[in-house]
Amino acid sequence: MDWSPIYPAALLTLGILGVLITDLVTKGRRPGVAIGMAFAVLAGAGVWALGLKTSGDVVLGVLVVDKFAVVFTVFCCVTGAITVLATTRGEAFRRPGGEFLALVLAAVLGMSVLSMSVDLIVLYLAFETISVPSYVLVAMRRADAKSNEAGLKYVLFGGVSSAVMLYGLSLLVGLIGGTSFEALALAVQTPMVQQPVFIVACVMIFAGFAFKISAVPFHFWAPDVYAGAPASVAGFLAVASKAAGFAALVRVVGVTVTAIPQGLADPLGAFWPGGNVWFPILAIAAVLTMTVGNLAALKQTEIKRLLAWSSIAHAGYLLLVMCVWTEDALAAMLVYLVAYLFMNLAAFLLAGISIRELGTGELKAMRGMGRRHIGLAAAFAIVLFSLTGLPPFFGFVAKLQVFYAVFDQGFVWLGVVGLVNGVISLYYYARVVKSMYLDDAEDEAPSKSMKLALPDGLLCALLVAPLVVFGIVWWGGLLDWATTVARDLPYIMGAGR
Repeated sequence: MDWSPIYPAALLTLGILGVLITDLVTKGRRPGVAIGMAFAVLAGAGVWALGLKTSGDVVLGVLVVDKFAVVFTVFCCVTGAITVLATTRGEAFRRPGGEFLALVLAAVLGMSVLSMSVDLIVLYLAFETISVPSYVLVAMRRADAKSNEAGLKYVLFGGVSSAVMLYGLSLLVGLIGGTSFEALALAVQTPMVQQPVFIVACVMIFAGFAFKISAVPFHFWAPDVYAGAPASVAGFLAVASKAAGFAALVRVVGVTVTAIPQGLADPLGAFWPGGNVWFPILAIAAVLTMTVGNLAALKQTEIKRLLAWSSIAHAGYLLLVMCVWTEDALAAMLVYLVAYLFMNLAAFLLAGISIRELGTGELKAMRGMGRRHIGLAAAFAIVLFSLTGLPPFFGFVAKLQVFYAVFDQGFVWLGVVGLVNGVISLYYYARVVKSMYLDDAEDEAPSKSMKLALPDGLLCALLVAPLVVFGIVWWGGLLDWATTVARDLPYIMGAGR
């Protein structure tokens, strides 16, 4: 048996032990060694994943090796590596200890396994491998009451959602008589899909996914958790954790989309064209998530809480393409996730730097920042305009692909709702830019000046530059790559071929 597909996961596991032992031996006096080791492990795991042969073979009967899995493994490793760097520059952990780095590595390990899972039990265990370290990461600042509150809420809500998902999985396993996706693909070709218990199981499983991707109505934890966590941790949860949840959701939905015969799907046609039980659930969640996220963001006066509601709205845009389920739509989702990686990590990084320098995350404290520090304000403006979807930035290209895929399949009402939400988002993003450039600062004292250190500037450039480059120059190549990955998905997920 070829064991190479699990080498990246094995490297991440060894990295967890390595940073803990290093921190123990050095007694925390040389955090740079542990940080360098964690970064090297994440980079090595990503590079190793890129070199895997994507044959579509199933390893140990539970993990599939394909382009989709490789893409999300690399995605999560990159996000983890940037998080490690951003943590040293943010508002909280100047010198992250070995336990913090080990938790980041453990979460990335769970995300990697989740993106490769083709077994319901392994999928659930991977979810928990992500969730448990995330709970601790949020509450790492033990002396901070907001961090403690955020961690407690995250644990309580996460435990309930995990229980609901597990019960849904137990119902599904009882129906199909197995735990593999192959057994699920065979089972959904029978009249089982018309049983009410099957629909109930799907709704309960989606509840678990919805919590992970912070989709309405399971979004209520995100604003408090993101606001209470360090900015780098909030960015990590908003990007990597959400992307892993979408990766798993794509695989689970794909089994039923490609395997249900048209004869069995017809009774569901009254709910949605194409007759799949997932599509009306996804459509309702997409509309609610976009609308609630954007409307709630209008009232926010604190930058991390605003970005939290913004990230909820972006989950709605990603759910839009899953309602369509075409090759172009799935390719658009991949492009959007790449854009989302740079946009959100940059947004939370800049928010962390601002909070570190200003001592607060209130928007009123950012007044006049465009005159006090041109570089930081310009970077923030680029990120916010890209999040809005304005040209010529990467966010515009990503949203253009999403809406093209939706309108191309005739889902006009869904596309119109998405466009209206895009207009709403322009208001609260522009409000931040207005505060930086047009409003006068309440205090122009020298102590409030924001001189961006060289490491801060390099890290900001690393995240902001792709928003311009991909938006103007290389988006065509990225779309071709995404289409190649998406084209393989039906063959992977039981298309009956």
